[in-house]
Amino acid sequence: MVEHAVVIDVSRYYPASGQREALLAGMLKLAAAASASGGCFGAQTCASDRDEKALVAISRWASEEALSVFANSRDFIAQREALTLLLAAPAEHEHFRPVAR
Repeated sequence: MVEHAVVIDVSRYYPASGQREALLAGMLKLAAAASASGGCFGAQTCASDRDEKALVAISRWASEEALSVFANSRDFIAQREALTLLLAAPAEHEHFRPVAR
């Protein structure tokens, strides 16, 4: 088993006015689905101490392939599209990859 994540996915979501609780509920559901997906070490929905408006999704993956399988699943796509309706602006996505020494 891989000891460390190969990919850390960090995504910031900015809720539309009055939609924070609905967005949070949807993000928590997605985090639970990601956590149960093969190759995911865990997923969380977080608040940022630097950006009070954002809700942040963080997930850790054993491989690019595991993340891709989840991200391209029918359920994830449907949930992501539903969340898009709750956003004030497009989500910001970033992948981090550990640097081996």
